[in-house]
Amino acid sequence: MADSTDAADPEPAAEPAGPSLLSRPPEEGARLLALAFLDQAAAARPRLADPEDDEALHDFRVALRRLRSGLRAYRDWLDDSVPKKLGKRLRRLAAATGSGRDAEVQIAWLRSRGRLPPSHRPGLAWLLLRLEERKRQAYAELVEEVADEFSLVESDLRRKLSVYQAEVHLDRDTPRPTLGAATAAILHAQIEELTDHFARIDDPGDEKQAHRARIAAKRLRYLLEPFKGEVPAVAAIVQRLKALQDLLGELHDAHVLEHELADQVAAAAAERATQLLDLTLEGSTDPAPLCAARRRRHEPGLLAFAQANRARRDEVFERLEEGWLQGRADGFLGELSGLEPVLAEGE
Repeated sequence: MADSTDAADPEPAAEPAGPSLLSRPPEEGARLLALAFLDQAAAARPRLADPEDDEALHDFRVALRRLRSGLRAYRDWLDDSVPKKLGKRLRRLAAATGSGRDAEVQIAWLRSRGRLPPSHRPGLAWLLLRLEERKRQAYAELVEEVADEFSLVESDLRRKLSVYQAEVHLDRDTPRPTLGAATAAILHAQIEELTDHFARIDDPGDEKQAHRARIAAKRLRYLLEPFKGEVPAVAAIVQRLKALQDLLGELHDAHVLEHELADQVAAAAAERATQLLDLTLEGSTDPAPLCAARRRRHEPGLLAFAQANRARRDEVFERLEEGWLQGRADGFLGELSGLEPVLAEGE
């Protein structure tokens, strides 16, 4: 499940002092970016142990996403520093943060529903209890897993990214590759990817393509963010990408919650049926517990939440369609393409 917004995202990697980042060799520039993202994750990791730090998991997740996105984008220049085994360990770490954040986002949406009819309150209380317990367990497991795994991953990555071998051509007629040129080529490919996903989103229930579009927008944002200081036009474009990412993230949240509520409706019905069966088989002469169990129904609240969530899904899709689909993103995609020569010529 995606974070519904990224309003509290930590600042992206700072540009290193010295020559322009865009003008550096791609092998050097890519490593400097990856190390800066790794520094962010390392700074956020100790905060996971603080139960009062509400943004710790979010910041750690964002830092890991930026790191993994950077390693993926510049993989042609980093493959020798990030072997497959290390990449899998990093992916496993990122996946471990998902369950707790899913529950956190779902709890926040449910609590925002306002005053509920009495018939819906038992379902809310029952569902929140289950989600809070899932969140607690996920956080406990995450802190333990990150403590065991992240230090090893960080140490290996830092050691491998800090050194590289390069082939240097002294012929002045041979243009030297730059991070700017490499980034421009990556940008071109990522724009085509986002354009393709936009063209494939047909309706509010199209989870697969909407999810892929969200990931593509996120990768574009993370690719460009480090160059806001060198290329003035990047800042406004990154803000547009952030708004798109938030919109697609909200749609993704609605899709995930719909599945969650379907599972919980089934679980509530099964739990109630089992309770009724147990009370019946006990053969107690006191009918009160059985009557109370028959009256205690969680399904009305859960079904109401499912209906409200479906309405949210459709409303978010309508905003997405009006702003980005059916060719409405062409102007913005053209602005993105206009950055390619600017990045390639960066000094």
